[in-house]
Amino acid sequence: YITYRVFCYSQNLQKVRVMAIAFRTSTRRWRPDIGFGLVAFMLWIAVRNGDCSGFAFGPIASTRSQRIPQVALLAKSSDTFDPWTVLQISPDAGVEEAKKAYRKLAAKYHPDVDPSPKASDMFQKLVRANAVITGEDKGLDETTLLTNAANNLRDNIEFQKERIERLKQQAADEEQRVQEMQEQQKKAEEKRDQVSGELGLLGGSILGLVVGGPTGLILGAVGGIALGKRNDSIGKVIRGAGTLVKGIFDAVGKAAGKSPE
Repeated sequence: YITYRVFCYSQNLQKVRVMAIAFRTSTRRWRPDIGFGLVAFMLWIAVRNGDCSGFAFGPIASTRSQRIPQVALLAKSSDTFDPWTVLQISPDAGVEEAKKAYRKLAAKYHPDVDPSPKASDMFQKLVRANAVITGEDKGLDETTLLTNAANNLRDNIEFQKERIERLKQQAADEEQRVQEMQEQQKKAEEKRDQVSGELGLLGGSILGLVVGGPTGLILGAVGGIALGKRNDSIGKVIRGAGTLVKGIFDAVGKAAGKSPE
């Protein structure tokens, strides 16, 4: 800010010098009373205006209403808007392509379709983008718009790269989980076959013993191993009988283990 004010002061002094020379030339001689009065008057105008315009002469005389507030200048310099990123088109796209993209996105984010605040903000950006493309909005020059587009695309690319890396890591984690599930499935099937074979053996043996005596015991054991893996009613009956026999054996084993005590 200090540099800016020093620059303005030097500019105004230069204008004072030019005006003094012009006054002296027009009057053919220097009059100290009028000359110093003119210098003081012009410096007063420069201080009163408070900007680099200071004062001017002729048709380009500056006025207070023509000055742009410093806040507005700062806002323009920090405006990262560009129409191409908003419309999701390439910077070299034509006007018709831009209008087509505007109509498509505007129909999606229109307040009557999506009343959310996010959609409303997007719709306002679309309206501004369309105004820039059609030339109605000239708040930012084309160089600034293209610079903003390049910066916005760079930021979007970095964001998408990070997102892709996260998705890759997530996919790797999911793949690892799938492999673990496949191993667990294999173990579950192996244990199922083992338990079904044991229960089928016990259930078939006891049913064969009841029906056919010692001979039926052997035949029942062989048949029980095969039939015990089935999920129909026969397999359930055999496994149920095997579960009953296994329970009896376990109880006897526990009782035998406690008897010495």
